[in-house]
Amino acid sequence: MNGPQGSDLPSELDDALRQAFALLAQLRDGAGTPIGAVCQMPIATAPTGFLKLNGALISRTTYAALFAFATSAGLVSEAAWTAGSSGCFSVGDGSTTFRLPDLRGVFTRGLDESRGIDVSRVLGVFQDHANVTHNHGINDSGHGHAVSDPTHQHAGSTDAQGFHDHPYTGAVNTVFTAGGASPVAQATSLTTSGAGNHAHNVVTDFRATGIAIVANGTGISIQSQGASDGHPRNVAYPYYMKF
Repeated sequence: MNGPQGSDLPSELDDALRQAFALLAQLRDGAGTPIGAVCQMPIATAPTGFLKLNGALISRTTYAALFAFATSAGLVSEAAWTAGSSGCFSVGDGSTTFRLPDLRGVFTRGLDESRGIDVSRVLGVFQDHANVTHNHGINDSGHGHAVSDPTHQHAGSTDAQGFHDHPYTGAVNTVFTAGGASPVAQATSLTTSGAGNHAHNVVTDFRATGIAIVANGTGISIQSQGASDGHPRNVAYPYYMKF
């Protein structure tokens, strides 16, 4: 920049003026921020020229430029908006209003567009929270089983062989005397014949053991963990849209 009569300005003043003009240009160009641009700001009230993205119904005439942008982006029906397309503009009442997207309490993410990370996503459609498939470890404290043995007995019997005899043999000693034979003395020796080897059938009755293994719990449990919503660490700011 040049000073009076073409002289150069001191460098410090020149730098300060350039910064001031650059700021004025930024303020001027702020009015040219693209209609429909979305941003987050650490304030609770929408600044001038912006609307909070809270799903409100707004006038088609009051916000004609934004309605033109919404129409070019694509309006969904009220039923579709309520069913999950809450990141889109809706037709509102169909004549005088249209509805803003609702980004309260949710994160935004890049649309997959066939990359394969977030498959089958549609522009502006809400997605509920979910976890990646994973496994859980368990803690098994161990357990034992008690045994109940009431004891038991077996009854038995032998079969009867019936009535029977055993044969025997005898011997008689005789002494002869003169004049004829007459027994003077007599001795008898008796024995029974052996019956031989034989068997008796023994029958035992059937008895169950009565042993039972008492049921016992394993003691294994998988504990639930977590909150009602899955999220990374974060700080919350409202979303705003330029109109």
